[in-house]
Amino acid sequence: MYSARRYIPAVTLLFIMSSLSGTVAFPQAVKFIRHAADPLPLANMLVGRAPCARDSGSAVTAPPAATAATAASSDLGSPCDTPPVSVPSVNPCNASSPAQIGCHAPRDLVQEDLAAIGKAGQKILRARDRVLEILQTENACSAWFREKDSNPADTFRTLKFEVAGKGGEFVLESKDPDNMIIFRNPYVAKVFQGDGRYATITINLKGAFFSPVAMVAEVQKEGSPWNLRGVRVLGVGPYGGGSLHAQILALLHEFGHLVDLLPTDEGDQDGKSVQNTSAVLRFCRAEVESKIRRSTLTATR
Repeated sequence: MYSARRYIPAVTLLFIMSSLSGTVAFPQAVKFIRHAADPLPLANMLVGRAPCARDSGSAVTAPPAATAATAASSDLGSPCDTPPVSVPSVNPCNASSPAQIGCHAPRDLVQEDLAAIGKAGQKILRARDRVLEILQTENACSAWFREKDSNPADTFRTLKFEVAGKGGEFVLESKDPDNMIIFRNPYVAKVFQGDGRYATITINLKGAFFSPVAMVAEVQKEGSPWNLRGVRVLGVGPYGGGSLHAQILALLHEFGHLVDLLPTDEGDQDGKSVQNTSAVLRFCRAEVESKIRRSTLTATR
């Protein structure tokens, strides 16, 4: 397992905004002189509020014909000067509202994609469901992830998965300058450090996520042919390769890189990957090893 840093050139965009201002001159006053006895033309009459009903027993003056036509289309029974009432629309299938009859749960596209890629996808899906259960309940593991992400389950739910058929498939055996034998297992999974939501976790088909063993290749010196020397047992932390515990731990490890909770360990220099796995176990071991308490996740899945 390892994480790689993503190098993205910074681009600075400078936006220059300009504002235009102006004034429009209007005459300060306009005077209309009409004879007091001349009625205003009907076309110039202002259309005011529709007539309203008075209290019973009050005298009501019959409106002119034009006004009566307007009143016919208005609510005559409403009290005078009643402000309009605005009723907000309600969406019964809003995700923040309790489930309603006839409303469908949101589609989990990641789940659908994993279910479509066969046995490997089913194994990833099983581990993913367990990690989601851990992250969306109150426990020491989810509390640790909340130090970097206020809603780790929601972030983890957005992650995509890829299976790499080609990559590391051998356990590489070599010697250091002091003739100490070193074994380097094939990588389990990898991500880009700090990639966050909607990132992709790439899982090695030949690594410990899926396989309990791998062939050992002896590397004598750089560029020389490898000598195959049998098989070696694989694992993730204390768990055997291909087990559900190993798969859960592997996903939690990679998620720790995605939210910048774990430091980068590309190439496993100085055993940093092992140190990061130990850090995950310190907070999450109890949840990794606990039995699945629910057959299905909550409706927010």
